[in-house]
Amino acid sequence: MSDVLEELEGILNVTLPGNLVEEIIKVEEGHFNVKSSASNAFELMKILHEDAGIYHLSTISGVEHDDEFNVVYHIQHRIEEEFREVPINFYVTKIDKSKPKTPSMIEFFVAADYYEREIYDFYGVYFENHPFLQRLILPERWPDDVKPMKKEYGWEQIKEITMKIAQEALEEAKE
Repeated sequence: MSDVLEELEGILNVTLPGNLVEEIIKVEEGHFNVKSSASNAFELMKILHEDAGIYHLSTISGVEHDDEFNVVYHIQHRIEEEFREVPINFYVTKIDKSKPKTPSMIEFFVAADYYEREIYDFYGVYFENHPFLQRLILPERWPDDVKPMKKEYGWEQIKEITMKIAQEALEEAKE
């Protein structure tokens, strides 16, 4: 990790505290995966945002593993003099599946608002300090305990819930 860490630090012109970084992987030339646990992610993102000047968030992805969730912030660092972007996949790891929570990054990226709400909707990951963590996509009638992107739910279960909600709405419309 030290060679890749040094390369990324050279590109970003910043020192990343080793205790905050879980792992750094060079995906390809000028493209990195940076992993940090949920307990350290906010502090590391603060350094990337404030000291390294990372200002752009493209999207956020939720990833379910057997024993944990990951939330991946797809961010970019711009090297002005070279007119190029350095993509970084910032993985927040070790999000406990039994009580999934991680810090919100909305303080650094306004665009995190809808993406974090979408992951909350579909996976049930709670984003601490998010100012308006409410449903974004699922209908109001959707059962609170059913998170449709979690592996425990199959297509048939989701289809059944969707059809039931649609049927109820049709019946109410007839009244």
